[in-house]
Amino acid sequence: MREFVAPGEKRAVVGKRTSVASRVAAKFRDALRGEALLGAGALAFSARIAGTAAAAVADLPAEAQRKLTGREPELISRIRDLVEAFGGGSAEDKGKIVLDLPREIEPKKGAGLGEILAAADGDHALNDYAVARRLEDWAGPVAGGTVLTRDYGIARSTLHHWQQNGDVIGLLKGTRKHVYPVDQFVDGRPAKGIGEITAVTANARVAWLWLSRANPALGGRKPIDLLKRDHVGEVVEAARDYFGKP
Repeated sequence: MREFVAPGEKRAVVGKRTSVASRVAAKFRDALRGEALLGAGALAFSARIAGTAAAAVADLPAEAQRKLTGREPELISRIRDLVEAFGGGSAEDKGKIVLDLPREIEPKKGAGLGEILAAADGDHALNDYAVARRLEDWAGPVAGGTVLTRDYGIARSTLHHWQQNGDVIGLLKGTRKHVYPVDQFVDGRPAKGIGEITAVTANARVAWLWLSRANPALGGRKPIDLLKRDHVGEVVEAARDYFGKP
């Protein structure tokens, strides 16, 4: 069933949107007036685009604005592609992809596959290339149960319970000892949402690598920093998209 909107309300919404677009366009023109790379016509056109975009964003619900912010790099890239597509070529060329191909293709022959090795020999070869790294070099500061009890007041039984439930990330150091990235704790407790992240990842190391690295889908922010600010829904949604979990 369609929602009925009174004509007066519809006119008010359209008027508000137009007002936002006009104000933003005017500020845009003032800010870039005298810009050598933009002629008068291009400046006015760019200002109208900026105003239209601002009005469209302002018209979205708060939740939709939040999701749009998280996809900022993708949106900027698409806007650039759209402007470049409309800015070059004739109307009949629109949508065509121009390939800069050489007139003649020089035939080349690669070296081909190398010798097929047995699994054990392959492991030895990989070990020759691999570079050993300390856990702290990629995971950041970590602490064992004794330090967490002393410095954070976290009982060992509580830590064990959290780990059993997947609410805290413990990384195996050596053969038996677990250590815990200290950046996951807030006021002596794991940040909310860690359990939901560990549920969609393969293992603790994968989970912490994902949480502790800047993420383009989250505007270049680290997921663990967002969890510590209670942006649980945003981070969990990004994790499910990344790891392909429903």
